[in-house]
Amino acid sequence: MKIAVLLLLTGLGLGGCQKFEVGPDLPPADIAAAFDSEFTLYYQQQAYLPAPAQPELAVRVEEVAYTYCPPGVMCFVGTAAWPTLRITDAQGQIQLLPEAPRKVLIQGDTLSVRANGRRYLLQYVQWELDEKLKSDEYPTKQQFALKFRLTKPN
Repeated sequence: MKIAVLLLLTGLGLGGCQKFEVGPDLPPADIAAAFDSEFTLYYQQQAYLPAPAQPELAVRVEEVAYTYCPPGVMCFVGTAAWPTLRITDAQGQIQLLPEAPRKVLIQGDTLSVRANGRRYLLQYVQWELDEKLKSDEYPTKQQFALKFRLTKPN
């Protein structure tokens, strides 16, 4: 009896799998962003603050970990995205956020960033899924739009 239940559960689990073809997705173009304003980044995209010519800071989405719960399905964990960011200051110093021991950056978090001899505040405002996602598709990390706000000290 146990074997029949195990085989049934395994079959149901494998039946839910889908095959996806991965194409040569190019990262989106880098953007210019302003301090104290929201800006949106996708996986492997970078924002230069305040301007690309001579940026004071550059923020890049290095990685996006996520969970996904399709619409109309009850899941133990809902849809969420946790980015890993690379912050580069004007002198080329690099920091990865979130730093250890903290493992994830959660929507609504505000972190302190030390760069250029100052302290900046970085807020992870929210995530959104790309509007082009079909209801029967499983998203990729490239389809998460991540919104941030970087506050410059006075």
